[in-house]
Amino acid sequence: MITGDDLRKFNPRLMPGMASIYAAAIDAVLAEAEIDKSRGRLRHFMAQLAHESAGFSGLTESMNYRDPQHLLNTFSNVQTLDHAKHLIDEGPVAIGNWVYAHRLGNGDAASGDGYRFRGRGFIMNTGRGNYAEVAQYTQQPMCDRPDLLGTPETAARAAAMFWTTRKINLAADANDIRTVTRLVNGPALQGLADRQRAYEVAARIWPDQA
Repeated sequence: MITGDDLRKFNPRLMPGMASIYAAAIDAVLAEAEIDKSRGRLRHFMAQLAHESAGFSGLTESMNYRDPQHLLNTFSNVQTLDHAKHLIDEGPVAIGNWVYAHRLGNGDAASGDGYRFRGRGFIMNTGRGNYAEVAQYTQQPMCDRPDLLGTPETAARAAAMFWTTRKINLAADANDIRTVTRLVNGPALQGLADRQRAYEVAARIWPDQA
């Protein structure tokens, strides 16, 4: 159902070889999550993956922020603009450790969990707790080797299982992009407009069947 050319319609700058690898990995898990049962499910799934992975441009969250205002706006526990500037001066590891401290099963900033368990995969699973969940259904030592989640096959399976365990197909069947986004991203609904645009791209790639 998915080809490298399809992914490049979300992001024309995506290299053809990488697009083909990603497409094959994603295509292989659609049946497992029953996403292949309808075009609507497929469109919502691919739109969310496209947003979360910045147009399939990478499978590991970049903490290399340069704009303090953007960092402040993105994370609620960055306290002030001066605090954002300080974190940027400290570098990506410090940013990751701070913004994800005491969240999603992580320890404090000094534990190093925040950066170690930053977002990875097509759906950007984040935090020690989520990595432990992925480890259970992939049978891979994700907490000891978090980089495994940044490989296409594991990233795709993690995305499919995330979709399944949170019953996101129900919202996709109702064509409710707000609920789909909330289940993927949380109540903040970050990037909703971009997710909607990605859905519109997906609708052109996979129209309803006659």
